[in-house]
Amino acid sequence: MPNYVEILRLYEAGFSQRLIAKQVSSGRNTVSRTIKIANEKEVTYEIVVKWTNEELLSVFDPQKDGKVSREAYYEMPNYEQLSKELVKPGVTMQLLWEEYAQECRLNNKVFYKLTQFKKYFNEYLNNHSFSHVLRHKAGEQVQVDWSGTRPQWIDPMTGEIIKGDLFVATLPFSNYTYAQACIDQKMPSWIDAHIKMFEYFDGVPTILTPDNLRTGVTKNTKTQLILNPTYEDMASHYQTIIVPTRVARPKDKAAVENHVKHLTTFIIARMRHYQCFSIHEYNQYLLNILNEFNAKPFQKKDGSRLSVFHSLEKDTLKPLPVYRYDLCTFKDAKVYTNSHITLNKHHYSVPYQYIGEKVTLKIYSNHVKIYHNNQLICEHQTEGTKPGAYSTNSAHLPEDSKNYGQWNSTRYLNWASRIGPNVHAVVTRLFEQGPEQQYYRRVHAILKMADTYSDQRLDKACHYALERTSHPNYTVIKQLIDNPITQSNFNTSTDETEQSYLRGADYYDKFNRKNQ
Repeated sequence: MPNYVEILRLYEAGFSQRLIAKQVSSGRNTVSRTIKIANEKEVTYEIVVKWTNEELLSVFDPQKDGKVSREAYYEMPNYEQLSKELVKPGVTMQLLWEEYAQECRLNNKVFYKLTQFKKYFNEYLNNHSFSHVLRHKAGEQVQVDWSGTRPQWIDPMTGEIIKGDLFVATLPFSNYTYAQACIDQKMPSWIDAHIKMFEYFDGVPTILTPDNLRTGVTKNTKTQLILNPTYEDMASHYQTIIVPTRVARPKDKAAVENHVKHLTTFIIARMRHYQCFSIHEYNQYLLNILNEFNAKPFQKKDGSRLSVFHSLEKDTLKPLPVYRYDLCTFKDAKVYTNSHITLNKHHYSVPYQYIGEKVTLKIYSNHVKIYHNNQLICEHQTEGTKPGAYSTNSAHLPEDSKNYGQWNSTRYLNWASRIGPNVHAVVTRLFEQGPEQQYYRRVHAILKMADTYSDQRLDKACHYALERTSHPNYTVIKQLIDNPITQSNFNTSTDETEQSYLRGADYYDKFNRKNQ
């Protein structure tokens, strides 16, 4: 209701209608109409200051009750139903007004203009404790963070007090909250807490808002955002989007910051009465207290976090995927000339078309997926593999390996021949052991030793190695070429082109005696 008394007081004090309208926050038409009625009725400030609201309305507003008048001429929207529609993602007051106006047109009823529609809608929301509808959308966002207060439990074997970290998540619309104790703040704990959070909500919000902690966000500037690939992969699995807070902007996730404070008081304080001997036991007690926290009635409005969540927000969440997210890590690798990549010292084949290309390894607990430009090109089991061994799919190798690519057995054998006959013999025997692609790197390492020790020394070391074993490898040759005993017998001639060696029987007899 306009302040008719103040309008008349200021008018009689000599203020202009423009200043009066500004002072009482009313329209100039209202001020002009009030002054006009007062002059017609010959009433002054001294008279109206003693009137009740009903008396003021009867004189200055002939309709007395604005609501009755509006209902008589306009179709009043069902704001109770509209408030439930407004919480849904993508729904705005503009859209609801358009639908309301269209329905009125079809039924030959007079509808409010958009301005009045919004005015009465906001009044309804504020009067019915739905002010959170104006700030957040149901199911749109979840805010996550670590609590500064750390949970603790007792190691039953040593009696040592173990401190963990408390993960907290809040849906800002309903303030429905999830919490979980974790062993640490590392990636496995971070991902596990998110998985269980989605399952507790029985759905997935559209936006995931973490702080700029390194576990989730690699870099966040005004021009660039780089997320941790594992965290981003988890969000993709649950079809949600990660939108971190701005750096040094705690208000961006004020809901979870506020709930961290409440949880510290409500949950952590109550947990001090329990002696837990494992993190699993701690989380069992924590879940019971968390449910109590969510069901606790609001102090300043009807309902609770639980009731608002189930009545307005739960149905707006996206459904959970069929399978839980399987934790993985990412690593870049290069495909070697033998059509393999190396992971944990084990070699896995890749289609030969990607030789020399950079690929991305998506590493799970028991298998690895290999991607090129975000496209899956192959997959291998990693369980039970041994360092130094090969997991080779024959379909990944070129059909004619000897003639394929820049590096192949023909080129390596030609290189070995230029160094010496014994080197050529060693390389030949290596290639005879299996698919030649598995031996490219070993052969390459042996041949490169000539750059350090000279062709003659490498060839002699290979000669000694062939005398000792039918299948010499890099390790054996390296030990022989570095052995002080064999070094003293190498030809120290500076003629790098010399390829023949003369030794007497005494040399081999001496060599054998030294190594017996």
